[in-house]
Amino acid sequence: MTRFNIQGFSDEELEYYSRQIVLEEIGLAGQKKLKGARVCVVGVGGLGSPVTIQLASMGVGHIRIVDRDVVELSNLQRQHIYGIDKVGYPKVEAATERLKLLNPFIEIEPVPMSLNPGNAEGLIAGVDLVVDCLDSMSARYSLNRACVKLGVPYIHGAVITHIGNASTIIPGETACLECFQGNVDDDALPTCAVAGVHPSVISIIASIQVSEAVRLLLGKPPNLADKLLFCDLEDLSFEEISLSRAEACPVCGSEPRSEPAAIKHDPVQEICGREGRRVFVFAPDEDQDINLTSLNSRLRDLGYTPSVEATLGTTFSKGPVKGSVLKSGVAILEGVDGVDEAKLLHESLLQDL
Repeated sequence: MTRFNIQGFSDEELEYYSRQIVLEEIGLAGQKKLKGARVCVVGVGGLGSPVTIQLASMGVGHIRIVDRDVVELSNLQRQHIYGIDKVGYPKVEAATERLKLLNPFIEIEPVPMSLNPGNAEGLIAGVDLVVDCLDSMSARYSLNRACVKLGVPYIHGAVITHIGNASTIIPGETACLECFQGNVDDDALPTCAVAGVHPSVISIIASIQVSEAVRLLLGKPPNLADKLLFCDLEDLSFEEISLSRAEACPVCGSEPRSEPAAIKHDPVQEICGREGRRVFVFAPDEDQDINLTSLNSRLRDLGYTPSVEATLGTTFSKGPVKGSVLKSGVAILEGVDGVDEAKLLHESLLQDL
């Protein structure tokens, strides 16, 4: 029989968190704050994997995880929240299963969606802070504007090759993302699929993000407010760059120079594929609540073989064509010749579901 002890913690919870409760900066009062906190982690890839593992194991009471992707074999080199048995599963579903095994005393809320300008505010509503573990600037700008509008603090992080950076953004107090990294075109940036990424720099930046998040949840001032921390593993250097809020910033400034620039967003996106294959992602603004049982039946009728039939998504293949459809309506189609063929396939699979 579970006995509840002081301040609503069970004996098992007190033992689980014992090594951090004894830390002077946390204590039992701080652990109670963590238990009552609600955090949203956007992206459960390279950065999001260690971030969610640390937040969950430290006892953040409610963690919402948002991601539109499925687990791929190439993820496992750095996304250690997943195992090879989860290839083809929606990342949020596989991550939720792992996190619940890691810490059964907290709540995990999986959201299999793509964050974009049309849904960013809804996806982060009701949380105390957001941790940015995204891999595109357009999605980050959507998140930045939603956080500024709603007054939600968020911890920015990014990694590529052997370098990374992090900053803590407090709406109305510090520089927002677009004060110091505005107008960056994703097409001009390298990707992990092309340039590669070292797992060690991911772990460093993720740990810094968690440290900043926990400080905020405990009511302590963050170390990276109005600072951008830059880490380079090549020469093992760390540099802090001072930032300041731009009063002319179109997003957060008191005297904006113009309206915020439109964020590039296409509901059908082509992303980097493997072995030269073209990959298209269909990303609806709203949850479509796809009937996966009906989808799996239709796939078989059309000659496709479902390799994964999960609670939040299905992965399937037929010849050179591979794909995944999440319950939210996000669809990832690979091995088609172009966007028109991808749209026709998408319609044939999801119409009236």
